[in-house]
Amino acid sequence: MLRLIRCEFAKLRRRPLYIVLAFTSILIPLFCAIFLVKFDSSVDAVQGLMSVLYQMSAFLLLIPALVVFASNLLFEEQDHDTLKNLLCVPVGKAALVLAKMFLLLAFSLAFMAAGGLANLCILLIQGWEPVGFWKMFSIGIGLGFMMWAGAMPCILLVTALNKSYIISVIITFFYTAANYLLATNNVFLTQDFGPNPGTFLPGPLAMRWFFQYLGQDSASGQITKLLEELRPYFVSTGQAFAVTGLEAVLFLALIALVYKRQEN
Repeated sequence: MLRLIRCEFAKLRRRPLYIVLAFTSILIPLFCAIFLVKFDSSVDAVQGLMSVLYQMSAFLLLIPALVVFASNLLFEEQDHDTLKNLLCVPVGKAALVLAKMFLLLAFSLAFMAAGGLANLCILLIQGWEPVGFWKMFSIGIGLGFMMWAGAMPCILLVTALNKSYIISVIITFFYTAANYLLATNNVFLTQDFGPNPGTFLPGPLAMRWFFQYLGQDSASGQITKLLEELRPYFVSTGQAFAVTGLEAVLFLALIALVYKRQEN
């Protein structure tokens, strides 16, 4: 398995586009910092930029990027007619697809890390103190894991459709839009932790986890009312990652099963 993972990472040298894609996470925070948002304090600047990274880049850019990347990874051997050669080594198809999913996880974490470090540069250039930045940075890395797991249903769909790229991408964008809308809908944000859509859907679950860390030290207090409204429905880090981890394991097993049963 480790050799397969190293091979998948080695292939990135032939895919510089995906390395560039990891840095698209800086685009929305950069635009907001330059053209839209004015901050009153260093605390507000840190939380404002990181909030944009969480709510815009992660929700609107990362999931589609993961699915497009997955489409290429899952079917590149078939496209180049090398899958049969790999299976003769032998390399199990389940192990192969798990190595590719591990690469996607690394991409997702790199995406959020790149956006966070870009925000740090923006803060320093604008003269703000990075108060509480590294805590926000670690939350962003955790959100990268949650978005990776949240993309699994669409990756399963890509695998099941077997190279129907256009249909998969269309459904992915609908899924991304729905996920974002549900994550900003109070009906799903104000559900208790348990067997309900607010817990199982990646958008509302992620929002109920990271939103509690925003505004706690804010001098402006602009989101205090919203925080108080949602506070009874926040989920702990353990709860958020337990649900996300179980969902990731379930979908990884399904993806491996579907990929294994397809014709070479």
